[in-house]
Amino acid sequence: MGGGGPAAVITVLVEPGTLAAGREVRLVETEAHHLRVRRVRDGARVRLMDGEGRLAQGLVVGDPEDGTVVVEACELRVPPSALVLAVGSGDRERFGWLVEKAAELGVTDIIPLETERTTGVATGVRDEHVAKLQRRAREAIKQSGAAWAPRVHMVHTIGALIERPGGETRWLADANGETPSLADPASALLVAVGPEGGLSGGERATLLGAGFSPIRLGPHVLRFETAAMAAAVIGGSLRREPVDA
Repeated sequence: MGGGGPAAVITVLVEPGTLAAGREVRLVETEAHHLRVRRVRDGARVRLMDGEGRLAQGLVVGDPEDGTVVVEACELRVPPSALVLAVGSGDRERFGWLVEKAAELGVTDIIPLETERTTGVATGVRDEHVAKLQRRAREAIKQSGAAWAPRVHMVHTIGALIERPGGETRWLADANGETPSLADPASALLVAVGPEGGLSGGERATLLGAGFSPIRLGPHVLRFETAAMAAAVIGGSLRREPVDA
């Protein structure tokens, strides 16, 4: 039997703002370790991405232990239309899974949402967890090939969420809501998803008063991470994305 096709090109992450043709880039330790584990050699070609739209090809220079790569061709992808998930953050392990899957599905922003049923919960997402969640989002795009990683925001209250600049379509995940639709497939989309146990009546009324339309995401009551993924899939399928030049 033959030896098969050429080895797959390895993808590595770099810090935003470092990719430009002809530039020498030094990888962070975790990415350099990835090269060592994969037994990459001097002169090997790698794929580079920064999570903010830039994709590049590069060559490993010298000892891979040093993690030095010279950037060859580099391109900037058009940013996707905003697809924002604001999700009740009562369980950070499941929220971390949500972040990874949202990155694969093209979500642009993820907002951990503090609600009456998550305030004071020991396992909830806090501001100090956001940096780790952001790393998980960036790692997820290495596998999916997406050019843009979602931005993970600091924890928002319901009040802070409704004060965000308007102009987008606003959905509220609701088991008794209407079938999702978009009047403008090019519009930004913001989806609010309650935590385990749902939003309180007052929180729901506040969101409805701020222009959120109740939409139904499935035939049954969904866990928060399932509802968020359903919203990402349905919203993504209804929207029209910008085309790269």
